[in-house]
Amino acid sequence: MGDLRRDHLQSGRPFTIYSGSNTLSNVVQTPADCSGCTSDMGYIHDEGGLVWFIDQAGRAKYTTPAAGQFGSSGRNSLTGPQWFNVSLSLSKRIKWGTHQSFEVRADALNLTNTPSFGLPTATATSSTFGRIYNSVSSYSRKIVLGFKYYF
Repeated sequence: MGDLRRDHLQSGRPFTIYSGSNTLSNVVQTPADCSGCTSDMGYIHDEGGLVWFIDQAGRAKYTTPAAGQFGSSGRNSLTGPQWFNVSLSLSKRIKWGTHQSFEVRADALNLTNTPSFGLPTATATSSTFGRIYNSVSSYSRKIVLGFKYYF
């Protein structure tokens, strides 16, 4: 009998794009200005062999607000990458006699071997702005076989 467990499809986590400057106060970094930005403009893609979440056109839309101003992009204005995971368990118990049985079990974690990424660099003045920098938040597929003898 099979058992699908821990199957998840989750929307991405919201995050804020910061300007990289303290334009409003010396205490809190302000969000960046953005013209024409939408909450779903990020997507996983490859640029020169590196994993990015915000493309070049999207990164160009973000600017630093003027001194004394608060950025227009707002708090949690973008939604990060989605997360997906499926795990599977298969087991078979074979009985013989009245008190003895043998169980064979296989567990597969991250069955589809789908990578799930963390949040990108969210500071507009950073050279890695929009890049998912070494943050894979999932694990590789693992298959575990187990045998049990009951007596």
